[in-house]
Amino acid sequence: MKKKQNNDAVSGIVLLAKQPGKTSFSSLSSVKRALGTSKVGHTGTLDSFAEGLLVVLTGRLTHLVPHITGFDKTYVALIEFGSETDTLDPTGEVIKTGRIPSREETENALQKFLGDTEQVPPAYSALHVDGKRASDLIREGKNVELKPRKINISEIKLLDFNDKYARIEVSCSRGTYIRSLARDIAHECGTVAHLRELKRTRVGPFKLEDAVGADDESQIRGHLIDMNMETAALCGMDTCILGSRYVPDFCNGRPLKSRMFIHDFIRKTSGPETAVFYPDGKFAGVITRKLNGDRIHLSYGFVVPRSTENAASEMKIYSWEQVADGRFSSEFREKGTALTIGSFDGSHLGHRALFDAVISQEKKGFVPGVLTFTRSLRGYKNPSAYEGDVVSLSQNLENLALYGFKFAVVVDFSSEFAKIKGIDFLSVLVRNCSLKYLAEGSDFHCGYMGSTGMQEISRIAADNGFSLDTIDSVIFEGERVSSSRIRRCILEKQFSQVQAMLLKPFELDCTGFNWHMESSRVISACRKGAQLLPPDGTYRVKVSFIDFCQKSGEAQTTRAASSDCTLENGNLRLAFSDELISGFVRSIQF
Repeated sequence: MKKKQNNDAVSGIVLLAKQPGKTSFSSLSSVKRALGTSKVGHTGTLDSFAEGLLVVLTGRLTHLVPHITGFDKTYVALIEFGSETDTLDPTGEVIKTGRIPSREETENALQKFLGDTEQVPPAYSALHVDGKRASDLIREGKNVELKPRKINISEIKLLDFNDKYARIEVSCSRGTYIRSLARDIAHECGTVAHLRELKRTRVGPFKLEDAVGADDESQIRGHLIDMNMETAALCGMDTCILGSRYVPDFCNGRPLKSRMFIHDFIRKTSGPETAVFYPDGKFAGVITRKLNGDRIHLSYGFVVPRSTENAASEMKIYSWEQVADGRFSSEFREKGTALTIGSFDGSHLGHRALFDAVISQEKKGFVPGVLTFTRSLRGYKNPSAYEGDVVSLSQNLENLALYGFKFAVVVDFSSEFAKIKGIDFLSVLVRNCSLKYLAEGSDFHCGYMGSTGMQEISRIAADNGFSLDTIDSVIFEGERVSSSRIRRCILEKQFSQVQAMLLKPFELDCTGFNWHMESSRVISACRKGAQLLPPDGTYRVKVSFIDFCQKSGEAQTTRAASSDCTLENGNLRLAFSDELISGFVRSIQF
């Protein structure tokens, strides 16, 4: 099966020096080849006869095309007086002739175009009239009348004047046609002209002198500009940093609040658009802000999902055996740790109250961590009557990493571990992890047969020098939020309630499933793992897949498509409306 290019492989900004004789679109082919992606966009077209700076955005940064397209620009233009062409450039036919003005006349005329003016665009242009390009209508023999548009010229000066040629430099707003400007300057002098040459030297903060040639693919790879805080500021955007605990909320599109951003940067910004960065400095997307009296309304522009692979790599993972043997981080031991202990099947609203309590200890210098299990403890204790886990272990660890935990101790619950007394279990955490803070619910218990409850743990905490917080349960629609309740809702097909308690849809982890292609639009697999399945039936779902793309769409590392999912006796069947090409299913959202 054919593999398509990976559009998410590289995201960044390329400053490209376009050569005359090539279209802006064809100039992008070298960027596509150099970076191995078809997802590119340029910010402002240059006519084929023109040369100069193209600001090219790749991967996720193509969302920023409208922002950078709005920048003002600087051009160096060569005006040829005495003849006007139908296209107002050297590619057209001469339709008028006239006299050659003097240098003094030309300099005087230039000053009349400074500031806000109105300009009639060229008839041969990409502007649309009644749904068609103006240039196409002209070629069909139709008359086209374009309305004047407001433009702004902040600077214009004469660089050289020789015979019938005037070389000028112009700094202007978006939407300014230099071809029309050449025509209008000539009309101001009482004659005609057309644009002979054009070079764009600046787009906003980006300059042609920093651009790379389109023919050197190795230089293109070496000159890719990352979207970091410095680049965002250079682009005229305000910047802010997302707080660790709010990363999952941001990635899942939860309502934005000022408290989600470190140091409340949002209230200190001045522009409507703000570039958001993850705690590790990676670009997270753009939000917009509007002032409504004294209230600030925040909304999403777009989100760049955080790489779960990078997030997980930031969170250190230990087995219980490593902790018991003293192979825990000496750096973390020196600082002291804050912990919460539990299965955390689903990382639901109730869990987040515990997570917030632990993460808040980071400001005291403690390292936030979690002790969890390879699967829900209910599945260990009564496997024959257990319906299944809400999330897989890998999903659970992804959730914990995204929430901002620095480490996780993952226990594979065994008969030996089950025999450990509660006081001995906690003593290991105090001694080998330097436990300084523990947050749990009022019904938490640990140790052999669950004999050590919160009252006993409180005495152990006092004797061993760590703080203990009891966190209240979270109530949703009159009932306590719990993993058991979420399992019940899944089995009752109440997916909206599941989403409200998980703060995202129920998602089946399909890693390790062996998919069989029944046809070009239908695939099937048998369930693997301990994760819960909804009741048998057909569901409308969203499928996330890797390199498993539809012919009508762009290939990406990870993308989503809607599908009908039929469940029957542990077997899954996905039916798509478009043909499939290659790849594998990552997850299914109900």
